[in-house]
Amino acid sequence: ASVVDMGTLAVSSIAAIAVAAGCARVFSSRRRSQSSVALSATRAEWYRKVQRIGQDRAMFEVTVQKPMGVKMERLPDPKNPGEFKGIGISQIVDDSNTDTLNRKVCMEEIEGMWVLEGDRVLAINGESVEFGDIDDAVRLVSTSTGDEITLTLLRNTRKGPIKVIMMPEGRSAIVRRNSRLSAAAEYAAGKELKYGCIDGWCGTCWHRERSTDGIFKPCSDVLTGDWDNVMPLVLTAKPEKAGDSTFLKPRGV
Repeated sequence: ASVVDMGTLAVSSIAAIAVAAGCARVFSSRRRSQSSVALSATRAEWYRKVQRIGQDRAMFEVTVQKPMGVKMERLPDPKNPGEFKGIGISQIVDDSNTDTLNRKVCMEEIEGMWVLEGDRVLAINGESVEFGDIDDAVRLVSTSTGDEITLTLLRNTRKGPIKVIMMPEGRSAIVRRNSRLSAAAEYAAGKELKYGCIDGWCGTCWHRERSTDGIFKPCSDVLTGDWDNVMPLVLTAKPEKAGDSTFLKPRGV
């Protein structure tokens, strides 16, 4: 597939579409209460950042300083094998402006949305490229001026990859569906990990997810279509006492 490096191209920003603008919510920097009400509101804030299309699609806008530091490529047409339909994000360069924006949105919870590998590009600066190709993207970007670019993106929220962030290191990994969570944990640790059990009963590897307060077990969990990837999966180690699966005596909560 043809690939274009968007990191070296200059672009200008446009006004956000009405729906996306209406959906945007500013996150408070203060520490939130750990009550169930506060946790539900946190998840709701993420969901309000996008416009839902059907059961498994989310549309939103992202404005990034130039150069963006992303690569785009043509997307395969699932209905016509061997053919292509539209363009999508194939890579985000480390320490680029897009990577910096992602860290601020996903870890510091600033206003706005973030970019994920696999996102389909519907428009660049308000001009549609839904059925376009790389040449259309190059034309729109190279003829624009200004300090920013606005992308209208479409994300598959149930089949697309998941951004996993392991705290406190803050290292992230993009994980495909039906992959083991241990792959992301090992990437964050920078080494192969060994576990005390293989089914999560001992509690020593348990992690809490930031937005849902749910328990995730790297030794055994598989990332399925249940996770809505509008949100990053942000995990912090919260080990329990060995065998305490009843949550009666949790540690670090």
